[in-house]
Amino acid sequence: MKRMPRNRLLLLCVVLALVATVLWLGAREERKAPLTLTELDPQAITRIELSISRQPAQVFEKRGEHWWRLSPSRVRGNDEHLQRLAKLAASPVARWATAGEFDPAKVGLAQPAATLVLDGVRLRYGALSALDNLRYVAVGGRVALVPQQDSPEITLAMRPAK
Repeated sequence: MKRMPRNRLLLLCVVLALVATVLWLGAREERKAPLTLTELDPQAITRIELSISRQPAQVFEKRGEHWWRLSPSRVRGNDEHLQRLAKLAASPVARWATAGEFDPAKVGLAQPAATLVLDGVRLRYGALSALDNLRYVAVGGRVALVPQQDSPEITLAMRPAK
């Protein structure tokens, strides 16, 4: 075999090995990332705090089978609406990213459209992504992209399925 074709073949093998390594590492990281927004069981959630835009937070607590609003006033909560909010803990995640990959102001996380705290786990809902209609959600030091309908303001506006 001549020197030039042998070098090209060797270079091709090295490139293929590098591509395979990158793909394997990416798949390994993806397997480690949770498939849902949180690891909370929606049925076990007993405390919800909700702030939409700059409105004061509403605080709800589940007592027995029913939800009660504790703040800003004390009144019985809408069990269906609040259970739908609790189910946002299990929203499917299309993609995870680190918080540093995005400018918080550009993706709506500097001043989130809604903040939802489920049993102490804070979810900050930002803007929709331009390309795939997914919503940015900050969870701890990471950012998830979830389906648009899996956000508090849309969840509360939806009618329950019968």
